[in-house]
Amino acid sequence: MKPASADFRADINGLRAVAVIAVVLFHFRVGGFSGGFVGVDAFFVISGYLMTRIILGPLAEARFSVLGFYLARARRIFPALAALCALLLLFGWFALSPMDYKLLAKHAGASLLFLSNQVYWKESGYFDADAHEKWLLHTWSLSVEWQFYLLYPLLIVAAHRLLRRPGGVGGALWAVGLASLAWSAWLAFADPSKAFFLLPTRAWEMLAGGLIFVHQDACNRLAQRLRWREPAGLAAILAASLLLSPDTPWPGLAALLPVVGAALLLLDSGGRTLLLGSAALQGIGRWSYSIYLWHWPIVVWLHQSQSRQHGAWTAAGMAASVLLGWLSFRLVENPARRLINRFRLAPALVLSAAMVLAPFAIAAALHYQSDRVTALRFKDHPRLADVRALETLQARYFGELYKPLYREGSCFLVPEKSHDGFAPECAGERPRIVLWGDSHAAHLWPGLKAAMLPGEAAQWTASGCPPLIGEAFAKRPHCRTINDWVLSKVLEMRPQVLILAGAWIKHDEATIRRGLAETLARLGADPAWRPRIVLVGSVPAWRKPLPKLLASDFLGGDERQRSRNDLDPDMARRDALIRELAAGRAEFFSPIAAACDDSGCLRYIERDGARLPFAFDYGHMIEESSVMVVAALFRQLGDTPARQP
Repeated sequence: MKPASADFRADINGLRAVAVIAVVLFHFRVGGFSGGFVGVDAFFVISGYLMTRIILGPLAEARFSVLGFYLARARRIFPALAALCALLLLFGWFALSPMDYKLLAKHAGASLLFLSNQVYWKESGYFDADAHEKWLLHTWSLSVEWQFYLLYPLLIVAAHRLLRRPGGVGGALWAVGLASLAWSAWLAFADPSKAFFLLPTRAWEMLAGGLIFVHQDACNRLAQRLRWREPAGLAAILAASLLLSPDTPWPGLAALLPVVGAALLLLDSGGRTLLLGSAALQGIGRWSYSIYLWHWPIVVWLHQSQSRQHGAWTAAGMAASVLLGWLSFRLVENPARRLINRFRLAPALVLSAAMVLAPFAIAAALHYQSDRVTALRFKDHPRLADVRALETLQARYFGELYKPLYREGSCFLVPEKSHDGFAPECAGERPRIVLWGDSHAAHLWPGLKAAMLPGEAAQWTASGCPPLIGEAFAKRPHCRTINDWVLSKVLEMRPQVLILAGAWIKHDEATIRRGLAETLARLGADPAWRPRIVLVGSVPAWRKPLPKLLASDFLGGDERQRSRNDLDPDMARRDALIRELAAGRAEFFSPIAAACDDSGCLRYIERDGARLPFAFDYGHMIEESSVMVVAALFRQLGDTPARQP
């Protein structure tokens, strides 16, 4: 049924449907839709248009209320989000491990305060948890929108009062929008995570929609001339969904494609549409907010359930997203809207705030009292002490231990640093071994350090930069320069042994083949120097952080030291690929062979009565496992360590 509101526009409602469909197809990994994340950008354009219309119309008649604006936005956003967070916290109580539940509580609190984009930005990094460990990751976009809602009316009101000349508000929006676009275009390369998550680099997308309303008369005339605008706009969004990928620097200039596409669809204020008015699209458009809220937790659940990865489950997951979105619209959004509408402004604001602050208080208590919560959930469990030890160790590695062990900031460069960030001590004093690669090279350093005398080994490693000469990585803009510099230093130093290692499971086969071929060719170009080149294959890798996996298994009664449970299937394929590429050109060493057997891979090391996980995340080794693996490497090389670990 079509809403009766005079402000309703079928084209906008249909565009909402297109946007959420693109996002759902992308997150469920439907083939071809590698750029479906652009649906979020289309949502931003829609929001900017509607918010500007909601503000400027009443403002021109001197009846605009900032608090009334905030109430209208809260009435739309708060209830369904609060319901989702509350239900996930209830689900997690019974289904998640202590570490997973603590993380869920943290993210629920951040989502309900509309700060989750800040949290996910600060959490992002090479050692960050996989996206599919974060049940509320998708709420970053809601946080961006709410932050925009808080600031936008203040900007417009200020511009309206201070710039009284005609076009003053439009000029201010153009200035802010262009500045945001320029900042976004630069930061998408300089700091991709910051560009992706934060408002300043997203504001231009919303302002693009706002400027359509500011220039509505001109846009209406343009819409009449551009009879092809609707298919062209949809084609632009579809092209972006099909041609772009998560590796595209975002939301830089490439985001202009879906933004312009959405803008073309919004040009006509009459809302006339030939392609977006079907009953199916209109229904999905009305439920789009709740569909967006519910689809991602379903994606996470399917990802964490290894037996539910095939196409039938994917189709069922997408259908469940629509069904839960419809139920949320009918049972949460509409009743909550009617309830809030019964009250005047002040009590309605209090009620709306209570809808998010009540579950926030619960989430905060669950997070900050996690030890008591764990004791309550798993009272008298015989392995509770081991689980708590795993949580403590993982937190210490993330917080303090891995940095000195991997020599982060000096010999293991963070993404923002280029080769000039390497410290002089990285070269060693009389190095006969050079370690080159990314974090999967850096985690071999503790083992090398334990086995060799000081100064005998050099370490040049950089986050996200495997030793692939000539290859560029969008999210690591300095990799190519770093690798060229390391190659020049290696050719200058001529070490006896060169160890090349990378997080091969993070890269596609074509990139690895091309890059390693070039690296090995350059290293073998001088007939007067023939070092022992060791290509290190994949380390044991898991589909979720190993400490969390062990915690779940211990609480479930699975205490096996070796297991195939939740191993990443890509690790064996990449290990075989590196073995193939090494044939005849380098020596091959497999950490998998060192740590795994027919019963599975080593999951924890027993030391002084404690169970230490082999890795502190999906596959980055702790100090003890690094020492063990490097010892196996030395045995294969026939090289006796200068120092026995």
